[in-house]
Amino acid sequence: MLRTVRPDGIERFGPAGTFDGGWILVMRATAGMPDDKTTMAERTRDEAKQYSRRKRAIGFLKLLLSFAFLAVVLLSGASSWLHELVGRLTGNYYLQLSGYLLVFMTAYSVVLLGLDFYSGVVLEHRYGLSNQTIGRWFVRSAKQWLLSTVVTIGGFNLLYRVIRGLPDWWWLAAAVGWFVMLVLMGKITPAIVVPLFYKLRPLTDRDLADRLFALAERCGVPVTRVLEIRLSRETKKANAAVVGLGSDRRILIGDTLLDLCTHDEIEAVFAHELGHMALHHSWKLLGAGAAASAVGFYLLYVLLGPSATALGFAGQDDIAAMPLLWLWLTIFGLIARPLQAAGARHFEKQADLFIVGRVQDPESLISALDKLAQRNLADPQPSRLIELLLYDHPPIAKRIDYLRKAARHAPQS
Repeated sequence: MLRTVRPDGIERFGPAGTFDGGWILVMRATAGMPDDKTTMAERTRDEAKQYSRRKRAIGFLKLLLSFAFLAVVLLSGASSWLHELVGRLTGNYYLQLSGYLLVFMTAYSVVLLGLDFYSGVVLEHRYGLSNQTIGRWFVRSAKQWLLSTVVTIGGFNLLYRVIRGLPDWWWLAAAVGWFVMLVLMGKITPAIVVPLFYKLRPLTDRDLADRLFALAERCGVPVTRVLEIRLSRETKKANAAVVGLGSDRRILIGDTLLDLCTHDEIEAVFAHELGHMALHHSWKLLGAGAAASAVGFYLLYVLLGPSATALGFAGQDDIAAMPLLWLWLTIFGLIARPLQAAGARHFEKQADLFIVGRVQDPESLISALDKLAQRNLADPQPSRLIELLLYDHPPIAKRIDYLRKAARHAPQS
């Protein structure tokens, strides 16, 4: 399913619970285990809580640092100085904007580099979740930065063209353009973006592949490709994903998941992904995103010009005021986050329940989640506030509860 496009293009199976988009599967301790296993489960649960708290703390620090960076750039005169500097190099407005954004995004990334490194390398290795070397982390980060920079510079050039060309209606044109960009990203992600970050190959387990294609046919969901995605080179975490839109949607199954789960469990995870496709969640999310972006861009239209003028800039199309636009977009994103998370949790529950009656044993999804939980570290019982603000999947205890209730009344496939 498609959401806000990540640099690696992957939408994960498990619930995320961090500001920086890290993917964490929440776990539960199994009741009725022997004392030594119970002690191990409790130790793992405590470790998971600690890991999640640290991830959230880093996310919060990154958010504060982002606001501080934007405030300093705007209020210290650095933004105007940078605009003057690129203005000496070229008189073309859009080349000035591109040069400004290149320097700005480089500085922004450098400011956050320490926290990104601590979150992506230090913590992951400390908790035994990473197979990635420091060198590979820097290579991946450079790819992400380059892709994000190219997309951002291109997008902002289009945005400022409509701001200058349609000063009273640019917000509407921007909302339409945002929708088109998301659709295009959904189309190119499977073929172009994902292979930049991961090695893919057709699923080599023919028995499993035949079983999955048969399940897709029973569910009435056309699937042309089921691919194995090599996650083990970077992480010990296991996962699956569906990427793309329309006829080019592909279901990706991590090699770590293939090594961890039985065929029954993988089939249940696959059925969950089919549920997203059968229930048209990608297009529903795109529609909701289009409506939300129209509201957001209108608010930006109302607020950007007056706030830019109040800070001494020439107006809404002043390149030096670009960090102010970035700041407003960040604020709108924070406000919208709980609503987006609520919608995503609703769709994830629908996809979970979709498997009932379509796989032989719905409990296989529960056992898959248990295995994933033990392979990954996450808070087994997040607070209700954390769930509402950050979780785009229901916590595992809730998923298990409604799955078991539904399974009691499910016909066997």
